[in-house]
Amino acid sequence: MRREGAPIGGLAGRDGGPLLAWYRRNARDLPWRRTRDPYAIWVSEVMLQQTRVEAVVPRYLRWMERFPNVLSLARASEDEALALWQGLGYYRRCRRLLQGARWILENGLPECAAEWRAVPGVGEYTAAAIASIALGEAVPVVDGNVERVFARLTGCRESGAELKRQAWKWAARNLFARDPGAWNQALMELGATVCTPRKPSCDGCPLAARCVAKQSWTVEELPVGRSRTPVRHLRHVVWVPVAAGKVALRRIPPGQWWEGLWEFPRVDATEDPEAAERELAALLPGAWPERLGGFRHVVTHHKITVEAWLVRLDEPRALDGLQWFGWEEVARLALPTPQRKVLRLAREGIG
Repeated sequence: MRREGAPIGGLAGRDGGPLLAWYRRNARDLPWRRTRDPYAIWVSEVMLQQTRVEAVVPRYLRWMERFPNVLSLARASEDEALALWQGLGYYRRCRRLLQGARWILENGLPECAAEWRAVPGVGEYTAAAIASIALGEAVPVVDGNVERVFARLTGCRESGAELKRQAWKWAARNLFARDPGAWNQALMELGATVCTPRKPSCDGCPLAARCVAKQSWTVEELPVGRSRTPVRHLRHVVWVPVAAGKVALRRIPPGQWWEGLWEFPRVDATEDPEAAERELAALLPGAWPERLGGFRHVVTHHKITVEAWLVRLDEPRALDGLQWFGWEEVARLALPTPQRKVLRLAREGIG
């Protein structure tokens, strides 16, 4: 559904101005930019949330090969979807995508931003992105990149919710309604590749002549940052029970990080260094673990030191909350990134 109209505001001019001309010359060739399929664009937008483009591209291609349309995704199990999502993190996004696909299967494919906002897990930004890029609807899009471009162009010194509110109003006033999809992508591309958080390339910016921050030498000061959340350091101990060519894992319970995925037995020993030994003794009496190695993992303001241990048993036995899998079966399970690192250490340790 394409809505023609006159350009809104002065930034775009009558033909999209220097920004759209710059975008058409410099836009990165990304797979989701080669289609107007709302489903494909929806998938890309969800994957790109809090994840670098370089990490998304190969996983997006793999996802679209396995789930090329809403129907194929809606019929998939959560385990199938999570296994394919591995490496992208923030697994709640995957569950919402799956939930949204099932909703669309029952209610039909939305045809405008307002209808997309009714899909479970789809917010204002994602709905506007799909509607403008895939459907040609004249609606603005504001993400973190656009907020930054807005703050520097206008010299706005607000932060947080007020910065976002003003950015949306500005984006609506300056929308180029003749090609809203390209215009919105141009603003986001400018923030992602030129007007970057650190060391922006102002000399290559098509809007430099209109930028308040550049003219006032305040580029590095804007946008005004929020207070940083302090980093918390954690220590996790992980055991890998193995027996007769099999390995034991458990499903991560609700309310914990990575809920619904699979992991080897893990204990948070941050506050109590001996907690891991006590739990191992309770789960596997008489077991003598062999150290596999360790590494550090960062997740949402937490730095986790992970210690991995191999626990050899004579044969698979019933263990509280654990299930036994062959090594090839484990490779097909959805494991969080640190658990996949532990898996590699275990396979190397066994030889």
